[in-house]
Amino acid sequence: MDQSDKQDVPKPPPHIRLSEWLGFQSHREEWSLVATGCLTGVATGFFAHVFYRLIEWLTGLCYGGHHGEGPGWFGELGLYGGHMALLVVLPAVGALLVGLITYFFASEAKGHGVPEVLDALHRGGGRIRPRVAGAKAIASSLTIGSGGSAGTEGPIIQIGAALGSTFGQLLKAPPRQMTVLVASGAAGGIAAIFNAPIAGVLFAQEIFLRDFSFRAFSPVVLASVLSSTVTRALRPEADRAIFAIPIPMQEQYHFTWTHLGDYAVLGLLCAVAAVAFVRLLYLCEDFFDWLKIPAYLKPVLGVFVMGVLAVIALNVAGPGTMMLDDRPAMYGNGYAFIRDVIAPGNPAAGHLPHVMAYGFGALGVLFFLKLAATSLTLGSGGSGGVFAPALFLGAVTGGLFGQALFHFGWISEAAVPTYPLVGMAAVVGASTHAPLTAILIIFELTNDYRVILPVMLAVVGATGIARLLLRDSIYTLKLRRRGVRFGTTMDLTVLRRIVAQEVTPGKVPIVRPDDPFQNIVEELEQHGPVDFVVADGDGKYLGILTTDAIQTALLEREAVPLLVVEEVMRPDIPDVSPDEPLDSVFDKFAAYDVTALAMTDRQDGKVKGTITRTAVMSAYLQALVE
Repeated sequence: MDQSDKQDVPKPPPHIRLSEWLGFQSHREEWSLVATGCLTGVATGFFAHVFYRLIEWLTGLCYGGHHGEGPGWFGELGLYGGHMALLVVLPAVGALLVGLITYFFASEAKGHGVPEVLDALHRGGGRIRPRVAGAKAIASSLTIGSGGSAGTEGPIIQIGAALGSTFGQLLKAPPRQMTVLVASGAAGGIAAIFNAPIAGVLFAQEIFLRDFSFRAFSPVVLASVLSSTVTRALRPEADRAIFAIPIPMQEQYHFTWTHLGDYAVLGLLCAVAAVAFVRLLYLCEDFFDWLKIPAYLKPVLGVFVMGVLAVIALNVAGPGTMMLDDRPAMYGNGYAFIRDVIAPGNPAAGHLPHVMAYGFGALGVLFFLKLAATSLTLGSGGSGGVFAPALFLGAVTGGLFGQALFHFGWISEAAVPTYPLVGMAAVVGASTHAPLTAILIIFELTNDYRVILPVMLAVVGATGIARLLLRDSIYTLKLRRRGVRFGTTMDLTVLRRIVAQEVTPGKVPIVRPDDPFQNIVEELEQHGPVDFVVADGDGKYLGILTTDAIQTALLEREAVPLLVVEEVMRPDIPDVSPDEPLDSVFDKFAAYDVTALAMTDRQDGKVKGTITRTAVMSAYLQALVE
């Protein structure tokens, strides 16, 4: 480089800090978001480790630890000890403790967790109470460890989301950052509990963000990486895939183009299974909501019925196919059963695929038992996820279909285990409406890429058919019934990033209910045709005096001197809270033909300002430009 080249390099003026010259100052918000996302990932990884160990300990306490899911401190069979009656009592005791926790401490901890996180994002500005993380960890551990049919992914998603929200609240993060931090916690949870960091990122993007900009994507990726790293450091065995298949056995999976039609049909069957799962789960939830008994006793009733069904099945069918690891196959997360069904055989040693040991009858009974057990456990108010039950139902659906093809001579015995593996992904994708996550997570759960083509075909087909049969996923149906609208367009994504308090406030007059209407008519000459906000003497919101109502009243000129504002205003028009996202504000403007809405404080209901339709449109257009 010569002297003239050196002179061309700009140097920062002495009064400007180096960080400002490099551009760090203008990106301070992005850097703080990345740092907080990393902190969320580390904390989520630690919580996931504690959560896993707690489930392990409780499982060992109830059913023994010799099978590897418990620490082995409680004997071969734990408290269960082979007594059939305790298959009913142990889940009921766990459910009672769960009911007390959710009733007296944190109601958000019941159910499968993800709808509550979505609700916090769409209606609460991403704010989740810090206590939810601890309550969810304990309640879900009790549910799963005592035998309730549920998975671990929903709880750890809610735990991670609560941690991300807590850090955001402590740092006073704006609402647009809170969404990213909540999604970062969710991604970290999936990465830690399933050892699936890629699927964790995609899940957070598909379900929570739907935003692949670098600003939103990078904190989520880092949280997923750090959470998985922390979990592997604390629990070295977590480095293995949950359903790892030995490489020599992976060669037994067969896939050829002639079987593409088979997997398309399997996708259809899995879509039907997924929709049945969603429908029955919410049917049970509706029933227990209608049931007039104390809320903390409802989970007890749900798992009591589950336990009775398990005892009946064991007495009728025998424990040979209904029991795995000394407890009913439908209890807990069902991982032992899934491992058994997807394990390929070893023809060289004369071993058939494990799924062939189950007849049509046994697999069919297990399908309905798991379907009923999960719906009863979670629909009654238990705490746990739906991901693992969906994997279980998919494995059974694929196993039934694979065996049928074998008996018709269409495929060989060695190819049968491929169908449970593909079915797992298809039911997950169809029930969650997250096809990318479903495709990637099967690869990360098994470390096997050989069936990726049939998995992609079946998942896309199953998800598409499920959306035709039921427009909502297992996560969004609950919230749509509460009136929360969901969409897939960029418009809704942009609107949900902005909250009402970020919009430029409007200059709308505030009047009292006892003000003479004649005064309003005179003020119209100053302000023009506007809507007036009506508040009482303490400033609490009462309603809107709309332009249409004023014009209607003016038709009776002789009555104008006798009227007061209260007689003309509309008390039915809702207000807006400062942290309400703009998609909800848009809905209110669409439902009520007004030019302005009152913005009120959440605590005391006092009017803090107004928000106009014009200002909302301006904020939306500016967000699109950005």
